Amino acid sequence: MIESGGHMKEKSKNIEFDFPVYDTLQDRATNVTALYLRVSTDVQAQEGYGLDVQYNAIKRYVLAYDIANPVVFIDDGYTGVNDDRPAFKRMRDLMKEGRIDLVITYGLDRIGRTQMLILKFLKEDCVNAKCEFFAVKDNIDSRSRQTYGILISILSIFAEMDHDSIVTKLYLGRKQRALEGYWKGGGKTPFGYYYDKETHNLSIDIEKGDIVKQIFSLYISKRYSPRQIAEIFKMSGDSVVFKILRNRTYLGEITFCGEQYKGLHQRLIDEETFESAQELLKARSVVKGDSSYLLSSLVYCGKCGAKMRYMKWGRGERSKLKLLCYSKYKTKGKEYLVKDPDCPNLIYDAGEVEDAVIKGIMDFAIGYTRESEEKNIESIDVTEWLKETLKEKENAYNRLIRAYTRLDDENLLNEAERIKDEIKRLEKRINEENETQAELKKLTKRVEMLKTLPDTWKKMNDVEKQEIVRSIIQKVVLTDGRVDIVVMKDKCTELIMGKKSEKHNEVEDK
Repeated sequence: MIESGGHMKEKSKNIEFDFPVYDTLQDRATNVTALYLRVSTDVQAQEGYGLDVQYNAIKRYVLAYDIANPVVFIDDGYTGVNDDRPAFKRMRDLMKEGRIDLVITYGLDRIGRTQMLILKFLKEDCVNAKCEFFAVKDNIDSRSRQTYGILISILSIFAEMDHDSIVTKLYLGRKQRALEGYWKGGGKTPFGYYYDKETHNLSIDIEKGDIVKQIFSLYISKRYSPRQIAEIFKMSGDSVVFKILRNRTYLGEITFCGEQYKGLHQRLIDEETFESAQELLKARSVVKGDSSYLLSSLVYCGKCGAKMRYMKWGRGERSKLKLLCYSKYKTKGKEYLVKDPDCPNLIYDAGEVEDAVIKGIMDFAIGYTRESEEKNIESIDVTEWLKETLKEKENAYNRLIRAYTRLDDENLLNEAERIKDEIKRLEKRINEENETQAELKKLTKRVEMLKTLPDTWKKMNDVEKQEIVRSIIQKVVLTDGRVDIVVMKDKCTELIMGKKSEKHNEVEDK
């Protein structure tokens, strides 16, 4: 049995209930009939969904059919778009414990405002708990199996549509936030920032923001590895450091679905520092292990196509460093590198090959900078103008859509579709312009680096020389004493060299 006389202790405490309220329910109570009421705002009461309206309708049904052990579960001031409601949670817990036999509510929308939430409650919670369900206003009764089964099928269809609608709304909402320069939400905020509820955007965490700046400095200036940096700041691993070094949020940008948008938050890192880190990441990614050899992993056999490796030849002071084909001098455990066991290629003096490559790089640097000065490549940045135009088109599109919903004029819809096509073309142009400007910045930096290379090469350490070599050279091919240098093809080279770059793809030294 259940003790009666309970009453609500929240906003609706002025309503007197003839049945006990769930917070007075005794632990031993079983075979409960849950009477679920919900209202989210005072406006709903004016629209006929007030708690008194719901309760009176349910009460008439309970008394007419002599329903046993009724208990009121009431959520006053809680939205139905999710299931984070105290009375609803308690009711579901009791259902799982097998203590509720029947749930009665005013209408399906009191259970939830989304088809998915309603379907989950009816098809999972009620079925698993072997609990019956009845909605008074909608006359939906799980005890009428045939009509109830049809309802479940219909709800399943609408739930899928509802899910797609929610996903679309979330996507559009986050994209709109990104377009406006706000943090898109979802997931953790980037290290160095926190979400400011007053500005609804990212704000700099002074302490962590300073660590971000130190990480970039240690990586670029001190040449510390991500693993060493992670140890210094007691981070969980080098993957955290890699993530920080690659995150464009620190440039004052917002990333959404692979696209970059100008953010309203304060940047932590300037573009030059960020690009330096990206180039260093790229250069180091091709260096395997801790080899100090200048051309490690870059040298290939021109006879069989296999890789070539460094090997000390001879003993003691007379030993020399040689370059040998893996096919001819295979290494245990690396048999997969063998291309031709009878490869006739020669054995090369590593020092002589490196000297030839260095000479080829210097020749390339001189030719590259000369052509860059002759072409004098420059471009007018029209990105801001394009963005302003895009914003105007988006505003026009939104106005047309609002007008269409009021007037139902097909001409308005057609005009909106035309402007939508223009928006897509503008977005494409902005992306292309951003890429061009980024490449031009890289080009300027590359030209400056190559211009000073002959003077700075001797001052560099082994790691810096490796990085320079890998930023310029794709591979070195050794064939019958000939050294062929294949230059890395990238957009910078294409911009400055055009088709002429083909003559620089190979630098020969016989």
